[in-house]
Amino acid sequence: MSAQTTRCLSIRRYKVEQDWGDAEVTLDVDHRVLTTELATQLNTFWTGAEERLEAADGDVVMAVVKMAAAEFLGWVLDVNQSLNVVGMQKEFDELEGWCGANGAIRLTDFDGRPDLDSELLRVTELEA
Repeated sequence: MSAQTTRCLSIRRYKVEQDWGDAEVTLDVDHRVLTTELATQLNTFWTGAEERLEAADGDVVMAVVKMAAAEFLGWVLDVNQSLNVVGMQKEFDELEGWCGANGAIRLTDFDGRPDLDSELLRVTELEA
């Protein structure tokens, strides 16, 4: 098997959605880089590690993938920044606590950014 084939087999694509609204992100995860050991380091760096691990059915790599997706979803939903894929990836790569993850988790696509065009907003006067 060639090095290119091995690399392709180690990269898996995940679509991550929340259970409210329409926002979603698509992530490519290189499992040669995001090993169980690195995922454990990343997960335990932050408070709430046990809860994340439990929510991921004990799979620390999935716990970290979900945690990364939450970061990206935050930028998707932040209409004031309007970052594109490259901008969000740059922000993610510079986040504290994600050292060693560079290249392991890559944003490839996103959808569901809210449209806050003022022409689409509805105003209701409330009684004082």
